[in-house]
Amino acid sequence: MKNKLLSYLVIILGGSMTAAAFAFFVLPQGLVAGGVTGLSVILAPFLKLPVSWIVLCINILLFLLGWIFAGKEFVFKTLIMTFLFPFLLEVFGKITYFQALESDPLLSSLIAGCLLGIGSGLILRANGSSGGFDILGVVLNKKFGVAISVVMYVCDCTVILYQALYKPLTSVVYGIVVILCCSIMVNKIITHGESKVQLLVFSKNQEDIRLQLLNSFDTGVTLLNAENGYQRTDTKIILTILPYSKVNAVKKMIYTVDPYAFTVINGVNYVGGRGYSIGR
Repeated sequence: MKNKLLSYLVIILGGSMTAAAFAFFVLPQGLVAGGVTGLSVILAPFLKLPVSWIVLCINILLFLLGWIFAGKEFVFKTLIMTFLFPFLLEVFGKITYFQALESDPLLSSLIAGCLLGIGSGLILRANGSSGGFDILGVVLNKKFGVAISVVMYVCDCTVILYQALYKPLTSVVYGIVVILCCSIMVNKIITHGESKVQLLVFSKNQEDIRLQLLNSFDTGVTLLNAENGYQRTDTKIILTILPYSKVNAVKKMIYTVDPYAFTVINGVNYVGGRGYSIGR
């Protein structure tokens, strides 16, 4: 019960941040926007209604569509954002504190992208959904087998390209900056605390390095069978996963044991299993 309540609070926090990004920066400065909000911006001049009201109407329509075709379990996950986002968009839209940043659209774009990305990432980490085109993607996936990501990309690209036809070029460019920052921050938030380093070691002193990794650095080790490409002799490659904090110490140990060791380090976004996501 406690974890469930915490997940709802995280979704509310994430939704507040995404609404703030649009209300404080994207909408006031006329930047291109994707999703239901971008579609609402397009429809606003024709319907003569505030963007927040149009967002609410579209969200309700999509919510009902998802209820009918996607099932109750899915739409309940989107219920919070369906009504919270347009409400906060209306409330935040009345705050004028950030108007001073309108003279610096690049800074506004960076802040908006970070807020939007962090908020969206928090919602996803809490197993929530921002609703909108997500629901349409699930419905089309269930009925016609169309990939959800394809539906979302097509909808977002159509909305953004349509805005690009009549908005100034600077608004389009800064809108793209928002989208890029958002994408980066979403990935960072989703993988926060889970990013690790994959280390591959090619060495003739592999046994000494293996023992040091196991005993001194308390990390798991896997030995991969390989063949030397030049001499065509059998060899073993040491594979281990490390937190970033241990990388420098491990590198120092390796080159102390074998100054000629060949090492490869790759970033890893997620590691699961015993010793990582499961206790030893």
